[in-house]
Amino acid sequence: MKKILTIAGYDPSTGAGITKDLDVFSALGIHGVSVPTCIVLQGPQGVQDVYPIPYSQFYEMMDMVKKSSPVDGIKIGVVWNEAYVERIASLLSGLDNPTLVVDPVIASKNGARLLSDEGLKCLIERIFSVADVVTPNLPEASSIIGKEVKTLEDMEACAKDIFDMGPKAVVVKGGHLTGEPVDLLFDGKEFIFWKKHRIDREVHGTGCTFSSLMTAFLVHGYDKKEAFLASERAMEELLSDSYRIDIDGYFYTSSGVLNSRSSDRWDVLQTMKEAGEILYRLNMVELIPAVQMNIGYAVKDARGIEDIAAFPGRISINNGKILIKGEPAFGASSHVARLILTCMKYYPHIRSCVSVRYDRAIIEKANESAMKVLFFDRKNEPEKLKEAEGKSLDYLTEEVLKRADQPPDIIYDLGDVGKEPIIRLFAKDPLELIKKMEMIRP
Repeated sequence: MKKILTIAGYDPSTGAGITKDLDVFSALGIHGVSVPTCIVLQGPQGVQDVYPIPYSQFYEMMDMVKKSSPVDGIKIGVVWNEAYVERIASLLSGLDNPTLVVDPVIASKNGARLLSDEGLKCLIERIFSVADVVTPNLPEASSIIGKEVKTLEDMEACAKDIFDMGPKAVVVKGGHLTGEPVDLLFDGKEFIFWKKHRIDREVHGTGCTFSSLMTAFLVHGYDKKEAFLASERAMEELLSDSYRIDIDGYFYTSSGVLNSRSSDRWDVLQTMKEAGEILYRLNMVELIPAVQMNIGYAVKDARGIEDIAAFPGRISINNGKILIKGEPAFGASSHVARLILTCMKYYPHIRSCVSVRYDRAIIEKANESAMKVLFFDRKNEPEKLKEAEGKSLDYLTEEVLKRADQPPDIIYDLGDVGKEPIIRLFAKDPLELIKKMEMIRP
């Protein structure tokens, strides 16, 4: 089992800090270990007092972690002052580059200080440069760069400034924006935005929860973009199900709601990786069309392209070998995703699809194998749809499925002017898809 260390404050209410981190890690199938930097006494009215863990005891706990079995990831939250930061930096220097996410907590919602000025300076100088992701909110981002961050444009500029301090990626959380909140991820190359609807409630521990989600998804093998998007989706679920334990206090979240959906997305990515390895080993280059190939696989309740994983940049041929250009990711292919979504409207269990080179011999082998083979004629599509990118394929696929009396194995066409003839192979998952590819291989 994967293991993540959280170094943060201890919140007796279990709404934030290491108690919330451990809750999130457990919900996502990860074993959490923890070292508290302080006890943060808080209740319905926010933080009342802070009691730092004696440094000698903090040192001993950190030393014990260093001597125990390796961790796959580390999440850093409240660190109190520079002495604690220096000790954390010492620990990191002796580890084998675990995933590191830093949530630079400076103050609580009611203004109680949780990190000294010197501690923040030390955190930037000693920890940011080895972090995979840093996740400040707007007040924290303002303190880090030394000027106020108030707008989306400010957030973009701030993310670049923090990125220049050394981390591999920066998430700036826009909950303090005027109007609807927007979070952004900057990885040094592009900005990814997540727009949200503001909810009419004060939820405790959102910053801690988000950073622990990011850490967990990264440790599970998600790339930074997909970990960001998965964390945002999970936060929406948690916030929608938040609840109160005090009449006048904050709302809290329960990580139990994460189990099913997050596990499904993780399983989809793992199955896609396995399928990619098998496809590479079988090297079925003769099935790759001129427009190249892609495999897609949807989560059980897929609602859009972002719920379907595919290989970025499509699958091609290089020196006679199949070339897979990157790790599978959600939203990586709109083309194959739309085919799957259309099919799932009629047959929800058919969640995977691949585009294959047309060959009459392939269709004959499919018929011999008692596969369900359907055909559509591109010449029958409405003229107005021919001009719209992708719309004609959606229309034709749906028209064929409307008339089908059972789930299809294949839907194919013979092309048209400027359109290559293509065979589309469908299955429950990518592993079944590859078995079908072997069956029709000419």
